[in-house]
Amino acid sequence: MKINIKLIAVAALSLLGLCSCFQVESTITVNKDGSGTIVEKMILGQQMKSMMAMAPAQKGKDPMAQMLSAAKAEARAKKMGEGVELVSVEKIDANGQLGVKTTFKFSDVNKLDYAANSAMGNAPTNQKKKVDDDSGMAFHLSDGKLTITLKEPEAKNVKKVADKKPDPQMLAAMQEAMRDMRVTTRIKIASGIAKTDATYVEGDTITIMDMPVGKIVSDPEKFKVMMTGDFNKTKKALKNVEGVKFEQKDAISIEMK
Repeated sequence: MKINIKLIAVAALSLLGLCSCFQVESTITVNKDGSGTIVEKMILGQQMKSMMAMAPAQKGKDPMAQMLSAAKAEARAKKMGEGVELVSVEKIDANGQLGVKTTFKFSDVNKLDYAANSAMGNAPTNQKKKVDDDSGMAFHLSDGKLTITLKEPEAKNVKKVADKKPDPQMLAAMQEAMRDMRVTTRIKIASGIAKTDATYVEGDTITIMDMPVGKIVSDPEKFKVMMTGDFNKTKKALKNVEGVKFEQKDAISIEMK
């Protein structure tokens, strides 16, 4: 999938100062009439949970309040396309997990423009400079056939990284902070899938991306390639990394049952 891979890395680095690691899972469910939902789950790692527990005592900004901000979620909904509405922002606090579940709904998938990195929009961050994300997915549904086009980031957002080894101390800090980080995006067809050319399919669900960032940053050379933002080089570098999945076709088609 031609996603803005560098944006994921930058988002992770922006959270580094907060000693954070997290898992983000986005599921887009599409009904046969073109309506559907987007459910995003962000689960925090142990270090972030510990930091958040200390925040009230330190009289700082409450990171959970930032993540539960309906205003931020509504602003993101407007960027996802015409007719996308916020349904709810809920706190997840059960079975040892702490995080946020955000649900959106849309009436017409043809008007949906969803970036795979969008679910990180409500993460607490010390990143002041915004990184533009021009990647994402465009959808076209006609006569029960859904086509998903995977957009490539513009060249202006791809920067060169010097050919040098990362600082050992910084690398060690990144490895620890991103150890449990994972970003996953899935498409679920409510009526079931009759036929598809997608690479990763299980039942009625297609995995567009499943990126365990911790496994990538554990290899300095692979992480350096990822930070360049060059999709083709990154695809080659991550080809044999266990657990990494991302759709490599420019577009996939799905015939609904």
